[in-house]
Amino acid sequence: MRIRWKLFWLLAALSLVPLIVLRVNSQLALSRLAERLSSRVGAHLVAEAKTRLGRTVEDHARLLAARRQTLALAAALQADAVAQALAAPPDKTLDPHKQAVITTALPAMPMNMGMGRADHPDHEGFVETPGYYRVDLEGRRLPLPIDPGRVLLRLPPEASAEALPPDAAALAGLARPLKRIAALVGPLAHFQDTILADGTVAVYPAVPGWPRRASPLSAPWYQAAIAADAPVWGQPQGEPGTGRVSVVVAAPVRRPDGGVIGATAIFTPLSDLLASVSSPGHIAPDIESLLVVAAPDDKGAPRLLVEAGEVVRAARGGHGWQAFVHPAPLASPDEATLAVMALDVAAGTSGVVRLPYNGREVLAAYAKTGENEALLQLAPVDDVLAEAAAVAGDVDTSIRRLYIIGSFIAGAVMLGLAFVSLAASRVVTRPILVLTDMARRLAARDFTARVPVKGHDEIAELGRVFNELAPTLDAHVRLCESVALASEIQRSLLPGQPPDIDGLALGAACRYCDATGGDYYDILPFDGPKAGLVGLAVGDVTGHGLEAALLMTTARALLRPRAAAPGTPGEILTDVNRELARDTMGTGRFMTLFYLEIDPAGRRAAFARAGHDPALVHDPATGQTSELSCKGLILGAMDDAVYATGHIADLAPGTIILIGSDGLWEARNAEDEMFGKDRTRAVLAKSAPFGPQAVCQALMDALDAFRGETPLADDVTLLAAALNSKTPT
Repeated sequence: MRIRWKLFWLLAALSLVPLIVLRVNSQLALSRLAERLSSRVGAHLVAEAKTRLGRTVEDHARLLAARRQTLALAAALQADAVAQALAAPPDKTLDPHKQAVITTALPAMPMNMGMGRADHPDHEGFVETPGYYRVDLEGRRLPLPIDPGRVLLRLPPEASAEALPPDAAALAGLARPLKRIAALVGPLAHFQDTILADGTVAVYPAVPGWPRRASPLSAPWYQAAIAADAPVWGQPQGEPGTGRVSVVVAAPVRRPDGGVIGATAIFTPLSDLLASVSSPGHIAPDIESLLVVAAPDDKGAPRLLVEAGEVVRAARGGHGWQAFVHPAPLASPDEATLAVMALDVAAGTSGVVRLPYNGREVLAAYAKTGENEALLQLAPVDDVLAEAAAVAGDVDTSIRRLYIIGSFIAGAVMLGLAFVSLAASRVVTRPILVLTDMARRLAARDFTARVPVKGHDEIAELGRVFNELAPTLDAHVRLCESVALASEIQRSLLPGQPPDIDGLALGAACRYCDATGGDYYDILPFDGPKAGLVGLAVGDVTGHGLEAALLMTTARALLRPRAAAPGTPGEILTDVNRELARDTMGTGRFMTLFYLEIDPAGRRAAFARAGHDPALVHDPATGQTSELSCKGLILGAMDDAVYATGHIADLAPGTIILIGSDGLWEARNAEDEMFGKDRTRAVLAKSAPFGPQAVCQALMDALDAFRGETPLADDVTLLAAALNSKTPT
């Protein structure tokens, strides 16, 4: 028998008088319940909104801070690239007029932010590119063609375009290094400007023209950069030549003797930098996002100033942020709460408070994005309590319905009793049916499914648990998708099949114990000053997972450009360690690295190691296995560490050089026995006659057979090389 009919027969057994008494009592009880339920739901929604809004703002703030850190690192790399170009001897084989669009400035006048008075020397090679446009006085977007293969070089009025000064000629060849730096940060690098002390300006990518009467040396970002020792951030400002509101990070350019010769900067449109900051509509539909700074007032106490705010661009679509030339104070009648918020922002502390704003009560959540700067999101409390009002309305409607049913029962006892019984049974069973429907939607991955919760019984509690389960499942699914994407990106950074190189055979294998790992290997065939050399690298980051993968990616980005430049392996690791230590000092994160440069033609190699296990060298002709070892501290521990360079010569054809990570010989089986280096040497000696790839595969097969069903506790990476019998010419 269904629950509905059981309830019907129970109610039918009651007499008329108890039914009337029950009706009156229930009328009063439901009214009180409606009041308590509305109050509790409102308090719960406000508390939940505070928690979720605070987490959302902190996530957005962390992402914004990470983007700024990336841009600051790129600015430092850009300053180093410019300094190297200026210090390098001139290459007379290159024609600066083919590498750059060259213009000459007119006598300085106030800065012109548009393109109307720009010089247009040459339109050849310029193409319209997504993301590049200029804004006219009416706010319309007009096409802005660029040339990503050249820089725009603007000379001082007294300079001649026919006889370029050496520094100007050096800046003309910056297109390639600036393009590589821009690729590291993606679309955040909109324009890359360099200004020398003599007024020479280089802009990448090249545009058909530039304001010829602009005074570059008076630019605020230039003045700030030449007075600083590290990259500095400027206030949001108009981007020269486009009129777009942008933020700029600038760094000084120094001569080899340490003197400042100029400054270089990266311009990022404010709307692109803050593109990921969106209003969390799942908390409230009308949320306002602001970028605020804590600045001292006349008395020296911090106060909040609105630096930029999100604006709606329904007509053109997309996101948009508006910067204020003169930041305005954040206004609220509750000055005490504003003072507390200002102190928190100045101290870099996150928080969520409740205060009146623009005539409405709002929840204000803020989190640090920079020095004395925070992201602030304001959610109207009325919107947060909309669900509580809806619940109160539903309860009030139910009470009125029960009153009508009770009155009808008083006139027709039996018929009314039947209707009441059926209606009451339906009220009891309806939440179960609704919960069933919502469960089906959740099973179909509709994570917006929510159960309207009324009361405090077991069904209501089940509904609350269900409502808490949906966002948890949604977050878990998103996390799994994010980890999968990170793993895919990381694996794409590792070399695919080893390249074909004359005189050299290569083999590699890599296996992660987690979705994302901390091991890294790379194969670097060089050209230019290192033509004929091949770089081999194997690294191992402490731990594994997302943090290890991020550190591995950073080390790869530092090693590749440095390895291509002149220098011994020891010098290369010294420079890479200095840059990497800036990110890892004090974090407890570090990595080991073995780096080797082999010369197939000269049958010799040079190597350096940063705390990594020595490489193994096996000569099949003699059957002897030796180690390549030299002194070197782990990367990221001390920024002033110096690394030695080891050498090996007279490499015989067929000699195997094996570089591996400790995940191989430290792997354990079910009996807690280690794979060990002796077993590694034995497998190496047995498989060496078949070539490097066979060595890597044999070691992986031996490892699988050794551990059986025991999972790997660490990443395993192998990189092997052997000279061919035919020496390259």
